Amino acid sequence: MDIFPASLSLFELIVLLLSCFIGAIISTNIGSGGGLIIIAAMGQFLPIQVLIPIHALTQGGAGVFRSFLFRKHFLKKFYVLFMLGSALGFYLASNILITLPDFILKLILGLGIISLSLLPNFKIVKISAMKIISFGALTGFLTMFMGVMGPLLALFLASFLKERHEIIGTIAWCICTQNLIKSFLFASLGFDYLPWLTLISLLILSSYLGIFIGKKLLAKSNNKLFKIMLKYVILLLGLKLLIEALLSQY
Repeated sequence: MDIFPASLSLFELIVLLLSCFIGAIISTNIGSGGGLIIIAAMGQFLPIQVLIPIHALTQGGAGVFRSFLFRKHFLKKFYVLFMLGSALGFYLASNILITLPDFILKLILGLGIISLSLLPNFKIVKISAMKIISFGALTGFLTMFMGVMGPLLALFLASFLKERHEIIGTIAWCICTQNLIKSFLFASLGFDYLPWLTLISLLILSSYLGIFIGKKLLAKSNNKLFKIMLKYVILLLGLKLLIEALLSQY
């Protein structure tokens, strides 16, 4: 059995390792955005049919360490409600209850993210359990098809939280759990992770190093810089989805 089924070259392996290392630094320092870099790099070298499952397990495995580092800085009640909603979203997605084409979903989501991130004072006036559960269901559904939900969760959390450690910690716990459950669902639906475990393990180890460095950098940053960087990362996700939707039609 080949170690890397996709016959990755040494150069391609190094690029993937670097993308996980840099992506982990970004996600640990800003809360999200690193996954965009990782999935973009994977998309260059991995077959499209394995892209989302491998990205999910890699990010889930790396997220365990990130969640541990931020175990004192996450909203526990939010996490529980968010995951309840995510379970509903996963159920709908795994049963293929989808009526809109992929490019329409990306177009709507991309335009929505860009519009909300550009609002000067986007705030959620009153957070309720139903809003959190509904948002969890939305991201749980979408992540099965698009892979990267961190920046969307960051936009939601930043609308009512100010402390960056709480935002990053809550994102870490929510997205890590989503990715691990998503990996299990992909496996139950027939995806064979075994041939890819060597590659995934190396990518997780590279991510761990990036997480360690990212946590050190976070201590040297401030809330103002954090908000500026987060805004650009969210805009990047919106533009990525918008461009993908438009390009898919040509």
